[in-house]
Parts: sequence; structure tokens; C-alpha cells
Amino acid sequence: MRIAFVGTGNMGSALLAGILAAGQDAGQVHATTGSAESADGLASRLGVRATAVADDAEANRTAVDGAGLVFLGVKPWMLADTAAELTDALADGATVVSMAAGVDLATLAALFPRRPVVRIMPNTPSSVGHGVIALAAAAEVPSATVDELTSLLGGAGLVVPVDERHMPAMIGASASGVAYFFLLAEHMVSAAVSRGLDEDTARRAVAATAEGAGRLLADSPDPAALRAAVTSAGGTTAAGIASFEDDGFAAVVDRAVRAAGDRSLQMETENREG
Repeated sequence: MRIAFVGTGNMGSALLAGILAAGQDAGQVHATTGSAESADGLASRLGVRATAVADDAEANRTAVDGAGLVFLGVKPWMLADTAAELTDALADGATVVSMAAGVDLATLAALFPRRPVVRIMPNTPSSVGHGVIALAAAAEVPSATVDELTSLLGGAGLVVPVDERHMPAMIGASASGVAYFFLLAEHMVSAAVSRGLDEDTARRAVAATAEGAGRLLADSPDPAALRAAVTSAGGTTAAGIASFEDDGFAAVVDRAVRAAGDRSLQMETENREG
């Protein structure tokens, strides 16, 4: 299948690398970027055809010509103009896959009438093949297409097909959730440094701790059981956990996940009205 990537930024290139790792022929991929420098870099790194819109006003239309899957990596406010540019250039039966945050399936369907539309929300570890990609497909998208997308995107990480109503929860817990782990790590480093540990040692120790914890979770995705296994009654870990609980850590996390999900719904409304 021919695949097009329109507006291939950092996240788009990460997903494209995953798709190629899953077996897609690079010769059947045409990507567009903003500048010639980024296009050259993409072509050199991944072996795909890449064209800069700065050099070729028809780059996006040329890229989607004959493509069965069209990935859109443009910003939400650019989607309407991109749709107007591409609608009559899309191949019959082409499926449009949007990575734009805060743009729901109804809006995508209105922008691309009579086209199957899919919404995906990846997170940044997709760039190292360990991402989570939430996938919500419109009802008219054939199950075979969803299966193919799931297989292709699997090279970038775990693909989680969801009903669109669950997308805010996925955004709050996963797409935005990566930053929560980084924030925790940031404060762990600061706490260690404030107690006399040098910053380089603290950074390396916390990063390795996060990696190890992630590996354990990947092998056994039951965080409560893993936490209990390392929390001996009256021990050091129990003291730290008790401090978290006394400070209302569970409520803090719940509010963060809810806030991110609610913001995604606000963005959907803004993009519909805009």
C-alpha cells in the first residue's frame, strides 16, 4: 500500500519510523515537511521520498496521489486549509488518519466528506519504539483497515483501539501522562540533590530507576502488586509511600488526568467552532 505523511514533524517521523520497522516498504511512502532541510533529513534517515512544501506548492497533493493511507501531522488550526487543499486529490477509498490534538471524528468527517477517518493520539516514546498510540476510528472504517493500521503502528509501540468517548482518558493517562513521569523524576532528582547527592549522579540514578520500574511494569502490568512487593511493613519504602498518601497523592494524580482530558474536550469544541 502507498502511504502519505502530510506535515511530518517529530511525532510524524517517529510514527513513520515505526511503520517502516513493521515492514512497510519505504519506496511506497511519500512524506512532506515544511523545509528542504527537514525533507532531506527525513529522506536520508528513513529512505522515503520527502518533499518540502516550501519548495513545491503541490507537494501535499502529489504525496497523497494514489495513497491508501494518508497521515495528517499538521496543527489543528491548519486542518481546514489542508482538507480543502487535498480533498479532490485523495485516491478513492483513501483513509485519512489525523494526529491533531483536540479534533474529534465528527470534525474530521466534516472536513473530509465521504472519506473514512481515523483519529490517533500517540505519545513521545513512540520515537524510541515504546509509545502508546490511542486509535479511534469512525464507524464506516472497515475493520480490515483498523487491523492494518494497528499492525503498521505497532512498530512504534502499543496500539490501543478505543471508542472515541474514551479518548480524553487516554490523553490524560498516556499521551500527557509521559510528562507526569518526567515531573516526578524531576522532583526526585531535586530532592536527592537537596540532600547532598551531586546532580549528575541523581539524574543517572533516577533515570535508571524509572527505566527499571518501566521494565517491571511491562513484564507484569499490575502496579499495585509491584508496589506492594517492594513495600515492607515499617521499612523505608513504606515511609515514603505513607508520605505520598498523607499528602493526597492519589487525588493529585486523578485531578491531573482529569484536567488533561477535560482540556482535550475544550479543544475539540474550540476547533469545531473555529
